[in-house]
Amino acid sequence: MLSMITSKDDRMLELLWFVGYCVEFPTQLSVRIGGHPEWNRHVMYRAIEQGYVEIARGRSRQRIIRSMRLTEKGLDYISSGDPKALSYILAKQDENPTAHSSIDKILRQHSLTIALLMAYNAGAEILPDRKPSLMSANNPLNTRIPIDPEQAYFYSTAEIRRSIQEYEPDTVVKGSRISGIIVRGRNCYCLYHTGHTRMFWMRSVEENTVAAIETMLSARGFRCESISQVVIGTRMNVAEKIAHHQVNARSRYFTVSDHYQNCFFVVNSALGDALLSIIIDPDKRQIENRKALMGFNPPAIATREYDAVTRDGLRPVILNYQCDLLALLNICYAPYGFSESPILLCYDYQVDTLQTIVGPLIEVRSINGGEWIEKENAGGHY
Repeated sequence: MLSMITSKDDRMLELLWFVGYCVEFPTQLSVRIGGHPEWNRHVMYRAIEQGYVEIARGRSRQRIIRSMRLTEKGLDYISSGDPKALSYILAKQDENPTAHSSIDKILRQHSLTIALLMAYNAGAEILPDRKPSLMSANNPLNTRIPIDPEQAYFYSTAEIRRSIQEYEPDTVVKGSRISGIIVRGRNCYCLYHTGHTRMFWMRSVEENTVAAIETMLSARGFRCESISQVVIGTRMNVAEKIAHHQVNARSRYFTVSDHYQNCFFVVNSALGDALLSIIIDPDKRQIENRKALMGFNPPAIATREYDAVTRDGLRPVILNYQCDLLALLNICYAPYGFSESPILLCYDYQVDTLQTIVGPLIEVRSINGGEWIEKENAGGHY
C-alpha cells in the first residue's frame, strides 16, 4: 500500500492536498486516493459539504465535466495540518490560476491530473524534493538527489518544459499532448490521456518532443535505452478505435507508431493503476508473467514471436496482458512449426477488445479474471 503523501494519517488532508496540487481535480478521481473507494467517496462529500472544495461544472461534447477546486477554507485546513505540504500547493496555484478557466483548460488540467495520480498509484515519486531534478547541476532548483535505478520517477509537463528550455534555450516545447513521463532505470514511459476517443495528434510534433526529452534526460544523467508510450483511455473500447488505424504520417489523430518501443494502453481506473505499476516494474512483471504462464511449457528455442507452448506442443502462447497495441498490430498469426493457431493471454476485462483487434484467427483467453473483476468493481471507470 502507498504511504501517505502528507505528514499525517488524515484522509481529508490527503484529498485536499491532491486537489490543491493538481489545481483542477476530476471528482470521479477522488475514489483512487488511497484507502477504500467508498470511504474516499465519503471523504469527498464531506469536503464539499464543509466548504473545503468547490465544484466547477461545464459541458464538453455532451458530457458533464465536474472539477474540484480548493477553497481558502481548504487551504487553511492544509496549513494547520501540514504547513510543508502547503508550499507545494501555493507554488502550483501561482502557475495555474483558476479564476477564468475555460472548459478546454480544465480538460487539459484533468489530463495532467490523471497522469500524475496514476503514476503515483503505480509507485512513482511525484514530489520535487523526493526525486532527482531535471535542472542542471549548478541550478539552485536542483535537489541534488541521486538517481536510484530501482525507483520510478514521474515528471510533469511543466518540469519537462523548464528543463528542456534550460538545456536548449531556443527550443520551444508547445503543442505536444504528452501529460508527463515516468522514468525508471533505462526505461522512459511517455504518458498520454486520450479519454473517450482518439486524441488529436501531430506526429512530427510528438516525435520531436520525445527526441528533446530523450536528449535532456541523457544530459541530466538518465541513461534511457527504451522509450515507450502509455496511452490512458476511459474504457477498453478506445484501444479498439486506436488499433483500427494503421500508422499514417498525415493523420490528425493518434495512430500507433513504431517510433517507440511499445504502445501500452491502460484504462483510467483502479485496473489501469495496477497495470501501470506492473508495466514500469520488472520484478512485478516477472511475477505476473510466471503466474500467467503456469500450465504451459517454455518455448524450445528463444523467440519473440511467442512466450510459451501448450503442453501438447501444438499451439504457441502469446502473452499481452500489458495491452501493447504495437505488439498486437505486429502479431505473428502463424508462427513456424505449429499445426494450430496461437493463443493470446490477457486479463478478463481486456478479452473482448483484444479479440476484436486480433480477429478470429487467434484465440484470446483470460488470466486472473476474478481478481481483476473485483478490482474493477472497487475502482470504477472514469
